[in-house]
Amino acid sequence: MMSKKTLRIGEISKGTSYKMLINMMLAQTIVIFAETVLLGEKMGISKEFLLDTIPNSVVGSPVSKMKAQGIKNDDYEAHFPLELMLKDLNLASITAEENEQPLYLANLAKELYAEAAKAGMGRLDVSAIYKYLEQKK
Repeated sequence: MMSKKTLRIGEISKGTSYKMLINMMLAQTIVIFAETVLLGEKMGISKEFLLDTIPNSVVGSPVSKMKAQGIKNDDYEAHFPLELMLKDLNLASITAEENEQPLYLANLAKELYAEAAKAGMGRLDVSAIYKYLEQKK
């Protein structure tokens, strides 16, 4: 068992489909969090303050809480490698095309993760998207 909760989604393969959806949302959440912190820093708000408060705000998320400390410490040891997130985003993009459902934001996130992977960050944690965006100045 990989989690505390078992979900009954439907026939075989629906669990894999659901996992892809969750990872697609996770990828975008991490990009949004990274962009928010980076803009806050440019506006003169301390990185530490942003990483301590945003995850605990009304718009914070469990994933932003999990990733904030690593970003704060510039520690991108892989818990979920960026290259695997890119794989899931590619699968989501293909699936969306097959189902005639545009993924405007997910495809933008996919491009960012692809660029980060090409920049040598593929084996780092997904939160390394912060590091990649920080370097894009």
